[in-house]
Amino acid sequence: MEITNCEQYVLAELDYEQRRNERLEAENNKLAKQLKSMTKRAASYYETITRPKTPIEALADRVMREEMLTRFSYAEVTGVEDLYTGKTLDFDEWCHQAVRLKQLPDGISEETLIQFMRDDLKAIYDAEVAKCTE
Repeated sequence: MEITNCEQYVLAELDYEQRRNERLEAENNKLAKQLKSMTKRAASYYETITRPKTPIEALADRVMREEMLTRFSYAEVTGVEDLYTGKTLDFDEWCHQAVRLKQLPDGISEETLIQFMRDDLKAIYDAEVAKCTE
């Protein structure tokens, strides 16, 4: 359609913007459906993660953590006192000494392992400190 006057030009622009608006609305609807689907999936994951563990799952978690402590650290045999000064090591320094000579799996750093096992390591550290102060 050849535009010959101002009215035709305005109508052509309105038609163009209306088609553009319809495309954007269709894309918005598509994205809204994706968001709704992803929200449902996230809620499902959250329910799975936060649900109470069955006895076998709790046992598996406990055994896995114990195995990781044994395999990837010397936490149960690393003393909490500095060998030279006899002073008690701070928790972070003790953790690094407990894992420093172990071969860790690819992609897992000492820091990552310590952060993941922090509660377990802290329990061992606290027990060892209590033994030293008795």
